[in-house]
Amino acid sequence: MTRRGWWSRHALGLWFLGIAALGFMRWWMKTGRDGGSMHALDAMLWLAGSIAMAAIGLAALWRSR
Repeated sequence: MTRRGWWSRHALGLWFLGIAALGFMRWWMKTGRDGGSMHALDAMLWLAGSIAMAAIGLAALWRSR
């Protein structure tokens, strides 16, 4: 049995963290464009989704160690 590399073992967790980073960037762009209004519904949905994706990514990384 061959040993898998670090990248292939952690690919799913890194993918989720990348999606979360894109979501955080989109949230940041939306709040900046709207004059710092962090309480807009769509901005809050981007933030909540990004937090969820980051949690899933961290859990996947933790599980694949």
